[in-house]
Amino acid sequence: MITLLDLEPRLLKAIDAHSWREVDGPIAEADGLCFLCPVCFLANGGAVGTHSIICWTPKVSPDMRPRPGRWNMRGTSLADLSLVAGSSSILLTSGCRAHFFITNGEIP
Repeated sequence: MITLLDLEPRLLKAIDAHSWREVDGPIAEADGLCFLCPVCFLANGGAVGTHSIICWTPKVSPDMRPRPGRWNMRGTSLADLSLVAGSSSILLTSGCRAHFFITNGEIP
């Protein structure tokens, strides 16, 4: 099993509909999360050659990419973070086509 902390997570704050910056937290004030793809991280044996994924919260403009997915971030830290939505899964529709969940800081 891999954890979110293994994937170099970074909290994001939206500046406008097309740009953002990294923030230190707290999670409740962040607008999104950027982390390494868990599927490619495992396939590549680490960060080298692994792309990043961004997941936005529902408060972010629908014009902000990537879209359309939006998740609520639940947890007290990156170590116990869950991304929660309708199905709660994260599905990439191009590239590696990764499909996974983040629950309590873990990617099962």
